[in-house]
Amino acid sequence: MTVRVAGSRDVALTELPIRGISLNDATNGSATINIVASDSGIIFINKMVSDVTYNLPALADGKGKMWWFYNAEGANDIIITAPSANLFANDAQNTTVTSGTQHGISGMVVGDGSFYYFIEFHGAWTST
Repeated sequence: MTVRVAGSRDVALTELPIRGISLNDATNGSATINIVASDSGIIFINKMVSDVTYNLPALADGKGKMWWFYNAEGANDIIITAPSANLFANDAQNTTVTSGTQHGISGMVVGDGSFYYFIEFHGAWTST
């Protein structure tokens, strides 16, 4: 039996699964990026001069995975798309979340194998 003490943490800050960054800019960027499960733990930084669409992997491949998105370009959107309909469980089970054109807007997608969940860190994201 596991007993959890109120206020205790399951993961210490030194154990966060942040593995690096992926910079998408006008020099070496793309308007469409297909994310794979092994990209889990990557912070995707958008500095493109156009909107960028990030396509998530199949739902089963996203179990236990997380991806962080940060918009460093205030004039364009980050668009995150789930692989099939009704996968963002926390927002009316929509398929796409969009950042809006705000510099510094950020959010994270986590998967549990049944759904993807979107966590807004900063800014007003919309979904469709």
